[in-house]
Amino acid sequence: MKILIAEDDKASRKLLKCFIETLPQFQVVAEAANGEELIRSVMKKKPEIALVDIDMPLLNGLEAVKSCKKLLPSLEVIFTTGHDQYALDAFDVSAVDYIVKPIVRDRLYTALERVEKRLYQSGILSEKASKNNDIMIKRNNQITFLSPEEILFIEKVDRKTVIHTKDQKYETYEPLTTYENVLGPRFMATHRSYLINLDQLARVETAGRMYEAYFKNYNETARVSKQKLVELQHLKSVSN
Repeated sequence: MKILIAEDDKASRKLLKCFIETLPQFQVVAEAANGEELIRSVMKKKPEIALVDIDMPLLNGLEAVKSCKKLLPSLEVIFTTGHDQYALDAFDVSAVDYIVKPIVRDRLYTALERVEKRLYQSGILSEKASKNNDIMIKRNNQITFLSPEEILFIEKVDRKTVIHTKDQKYETYEPLTTYENVLGPRFMATHRSYLINLDQLARVETAGRMYEAYFKNYNETARVSKQKLVELQHLKSVSN
């Protein structure tokens, strides 16, 4: 999800950005130091979320958000401010939350989680994922969208399903069959506990009675059953 930070204090912008960078489902796409920059950035970047300080030069955050909402009605806003007297005004523009400075990381994360749920319930996130062919991953109270091209393989580990990408693992309690049904033909169930991306497959090697699938620039492997080896070789050769 794309986030815009509107804050006239440079140190506060940096702090907010550092907090958000630890959350893989969010991306800071723009920063604004005043209300006019906020409006221009919303028009250009079309973010899903804006973190907005109220007391900003040229045009305060409340007035700027009113204009932004006319331009982008789906925009979700979290106000971050050093003053608590604007809370009712924030409610009038349908802000998701109102955080009084100093900003505490967990308080911000809770607000972002509320926005994420709100966007999901409204269907906006699901619609974006559908257009991009992304898959939705539900984990704890978070919803993450991944492009199938990012996925190396998916494995079942006890009650959890682990999705492997080059940079990160995602754990969920969704059954493996959920992803088998939504991913395209380039994904193959090579074992009852593994689903692999054929386009990311580097090689297959013998490992006792089983086979191990290796992936490009990744240390962990997936299993391939003997019964699936011929089908895997055929599908891989077709793509080459």
